[in-house]
Amino acid sequence: MAPRAKARMTLGKHLIGAPPWRSLPQGVVVYGEQDPSDGVTYYWEEWEVLGYENLDFWVEYDHYTRAVTLYRPAESTERLDPARMRKGQVVNVTLSGRTYRTTVTEAGVGTIRSLDGSFTYDLTVGQPVAYAELRTNDMVLSLEKFDDRVIDLYHGTVLDVAGQKAHFGKRIAPRNVSVKAVGAFLAIGVLATMLFSSCGPRDDTYCTPRTVEQAAPSDQVVSQDDDQTCYRRSVYGGGGGGLGK
Repeated sequence: MAPRAKARMTLGKHLIGAPPWRSLPQGVVVYGEQDPSDGVTYYWEEWEVLGYENLDFWVEYDHYTRAVTLYRPAESTERLDPARMRKGQVVNVTLSGRTYRTTVTEAGVGTIRSLDGSFTYDLTVGQPVAYAELRTNDMVLSLEKFDDRVIDLYHGTVLDVAGQKAHFGKRIAPRNVSVKAVGAFLAIGVLATMLFSSCGPRDDTYCTPRTVEQAAPSDQVVSQDDDQTCYRRSVYGGGGGGLGK
């Protein structure tokens, strides 16, 4: 089963943040990559959004780290190829005449697992895309190689909740239901069950001498001998240990 996108965005529905931010999601692609060290497949999604400054922006949501990153196009003097990069490698990148000494923090090949919407690229399910992430102390760059002709460089900005609301008008990362919240919900359910049980019906049995008539019309005779008659009476717990009304 193909993984689905999780970010709180809708294709064709504008996201309106603080001026001048206004963007329109037009396509979403979900990538997967298996980690050979643990055999686990990790997923992330990228939304192509159009509008602000008439630029081609991408919004990435990582299913594992839950990080949201906004990527805008960038151009470097060097011809960079993510397929040739390795984690830990130091790479010089020149942007707008300034050279940055970056470190490759991630490099690999993701596979497109699902697509929805339209894109400015020709993308297909099953297509491998080489990628690399390069960082300095205060900057993150992303390289993606769709084929030998298309290698894109993007300058990324990691968005916290405040940043997401400023750019898109709302939090787009899914809310994380904590273990504590689930535990509290279960505790409330157990307490409610106990209270309901304490207030539920139960049957009490009592006996009276044959010469005394104390039975209510609804009481049921359960046994009788020469000395006494025993009855069953349905009662309700009232929380204080007495008979209910």
